[in-house]
Amino acid sequence: MKITALESRRYRLPLAPPFEAAWDPLPRDHFDESIVIVHTDTGLRGYAGGAATPDLGLLETLLVGCDAADSEQIFDVCQSVDFHGGRNWTVEVALQDVVARSLDMPLCELLESSRMSFPAYASTGERLGAEARAERTLQWREQGIRAIKLRLLHRDWREDLAIVEAVRDAVGDTVEILVDANHGWRMPGDRSPRWDLATAAECARALADLDVFWLEEPLDPALVDDYVRLRRLTDLPIAGGEMVRSLAETQRLIGAGAFDVVQNDVVLAGGVEGTRRVAQWAKQSQVRWSPHTWSTGYGLLANLHVALALSTARFIEVPYDPPGWSPARRDFMLPEPLEIAGDGTITPPAGPGLGIEPDFDALERWRVG
Repeated sequence: MKITALESRRYRLPLAPPFEAAWDPLPRDHFDESIVIVHTDTGLRGYAGGAATPDLGLLETLLVGCDAADSEQIFDVCQSVDFHGGRNWTVEVALQDVVARSLDMPLCELLESSRMSFPAYASTGERLGAEARAERTLQWREQGIRAIKLRLLHRDWREDLAIVEAVRDAVGDTVEILVDANHGWRMPGDRSPRWDLATAAECARALADLDVFWLEEPLDPALVDDYVRLRRLTDLPIAGGEMVRSLAETQRLIGAGAFDVVQNDVVLAGGVEGTRRVAQWAKQSQVRWSPHTWSTGYGLLANLHVALALSTARFIEVPYDPPGWSPARRDFMLPEPLEIAGDGTITPPAGPGLGIEPDFDALERWRVG
C-alpha cells in the first residue's frame, strides 16, 4: 500500500464564552484544529487531527511512494522534518490509522493491546477557586470519576495548596488527586518565572502530605540533574516530558532517573512509533509511561489507542472540565464526543484504525482552510 498524497483541512470553533485556561496568558475565544488525510493507491484513507502541519508539503514530497506500513522509514522521515520545522506527528498517526484500516482492526489491536477501555482521570483546566473546584469534583464523583488532575494557577504555590486541600477534604480517599505544576513549558509570550529546585521540593513535600498521586512538570525538562535531585528529596512520584521534542533527550531523561512517569504525547512528540520506543525505554528503566493528551479530540483518541497497548500507569488523562472545557468543545471535530463512562473508564469508538470516519460535510461550517 503506497502513499499517494497528503492533505490537510483546517477548522476553527468559536468559544463563547471564552475558555480561561490555567496555563494561558489570555482567555481563548476560539479553538483551532486540523485534520490530516493520507491517501493511498488502494483508495483507503487515514486520518488524524491536531495542530496545524506547517511542513505538510515537504512531508508529501518525501513520503509519496513509500510503503504506508513501513513504520521505521516513516518515523525517520517525520523525525528529520520535525528537527528542522514544526511538530507534524499527526501525519505519522494518520499513516498508522490507514495501516490498521487496511487490516480491518483498531489501532490498539494492531499494537497488540489486550484491553479496550482504560480508567480515566479528569484533567482540569479552568481557573476556579477552592470552593468551586471542590463542588465540581464532588459532582464528578457522582458520575463515576475516580481521579482528577488539578492545575496550579498562582505564582505562589501556597495559594494553590488551599485548592488541593479543599478538594481532598471534600472527597476524602474516594478520588485520587494528581497535580500539574505547568512548569515544563510556556505558551507563546508567557514570560512568568519557573520554579527552582528548592521551590519544587517544598511544594512536593506539602502535596505528599495530602496523598497526591503524582506531581507533574514541576521543573523545566532541561534541568535533568535537578529532576534527579528532586526525586531524592521527596517520596511523591514525579511526572514529565510531555512535549520534549527529541527522543534522544527523552531517553536521556529516562536513563538519568529524572521521572517516575514519562508522558510524551503521541501527536506532539514522536508519533506512534516514537512512543513505542519511549515506552520500551521506560519499561527497561522501571519507569511508568502514561501519555499527555491535552490537545484535541483526535489527539485524545490517538493517545488512548496507544495507551491501551503501552501504558503502565493506572489512569489516562482525559481533558474534562465542563462547562468551560466540555467533551463537545474538545471533540467538535469528531462525529460523537468521547465520554467517561459511569465506571470511570473511557473506550475508543468501535471500528478500524482510530475508529473515526470524519463527517466533512458537517464540519464545513467551521472550515477556514
